[in-house]
This record gives sequence, C-alpha cells and structure tokens, in this order.
Amino acid sequence: MGKRSKAKPEKIVAKSGKKNLWLIAGGTFIMICIVWVALRVTHWGSSDGAESASAPVTLIATLDPVSYTGKARVAYQVAKEIPEILAQLPCFCGCKDSLGHRSNLYCFADEHGSICDLCQNIALEAQEMHRKGLSVEKIRDNIRTAYEHQRM
Repeated sequence: MGKRSKAKPEKIVAKSGKKNLWLIAGGTFIMICIVWVALRVTHWGSSDGAESASAPVTLIATLDPVSYTGKARVAYQVAKEIPEILAQLPCFCGCKDSLGHRSNLYCFADEHGSICDLCQNIALEAQEMHRKGLSVEKIRDNIRTAYEHQRM
C-alpha cells in the first residue's frame, strides 16, 4: 500500500506540471497577441487619417464628378485631378473612425464627399495650394493648422 500511495502523487505532480506548462504557453500567446494588437491600434490611432509620407501613397478610384453638382462636383473633380495630394492629407470630419477612410481621397471614393462640407473644403483648399506650387508637406501642415480644431 505504501508504494501505491507514493506513485499517485508523482503522477498528479507530472500531470499538474503539464497543465501548468500549457497554461503558461497559452497565457504567453495571449499576451503577445494583446501587445501586437495594441501596437497596431496605437500606430493607426496616432495618425490623423493621412497616409504617412514615408509609406507609399495608395491611390484609389473616386466617383465620377458628373454625378454631382456645385461644390461637391468641383471637389470630386479635384480628387480626379490630384489624387496623389489628397491621399496624403488628413480629414477631420470623423470619417476615419466611422467609415474607415485613410485620407481625404477616400472621402471621394464614396458618397461621403458629396455631403461633407469639411471634406470638400479640404480638397478645394488643397487644390488651390497645389496650384500655387506648395509642397504636399506644406499643404498637409496648412490643412492640419486650419482644420485640426474642427476634429469631430
């Protein structure tokens, strides 16, 4: 009987050790995932919606300006003419969070640009500054200065 009682505790300790190892491995994996997600969210959240100057500019198709009238039509035309500029500009209307827009150019890839005065103003002002020969960095700085306080 004495031998039998000694064998069981050893098996329990061995099984317990394996369970602990799996718990530690699982916990470590979960922590790594949490840190990875937190770093990605922090990186995404630190941006104001404009694509990074160091990252390649993503140009996307925008909607046809002839579908709109007035100021909206002009803004959609600007998006067709200078997408490489608008792709590097932030938008402060909140469409980044609500619609997933990555830059002002995205506002004109859907109907949002037709109803958002702020997005239209950013595009039109960018066009004017571009015509004056300002660099995209200067245009971006001017847009931030002018609209950052209007962040929704």
